Amino acid sequence: MTKYVKLDNAILSRLNSKPTLFSVLFTGPVQVECEAIAASEGKHKFDSFRILDRRLQALRKLGVIKNVIGKGWVQS
Repeated sequence: MTKYVKLDNAILSRLNSKPTLFSVLFTGPVQVECEAIAASEGKHKFDSFRILDRRLQALRKLGVIKNVIGKGWVQS
């Protein structure tokens, strides 16, 4: 298991067929987990949004989610 499993599950639980904006995703449990990962990597908590961004891109490359340009993220 990687350190991102909990974050990936939190992200996927927030997505469905309706596009979800990044700013909406970066709240609640997703934000808390991003801040925890940032702290474990020695990064400032204000950089934790970058953790979410790189996980979204990784999940997109795996084909699990996709980005609807200008509207947000959806499950594939």
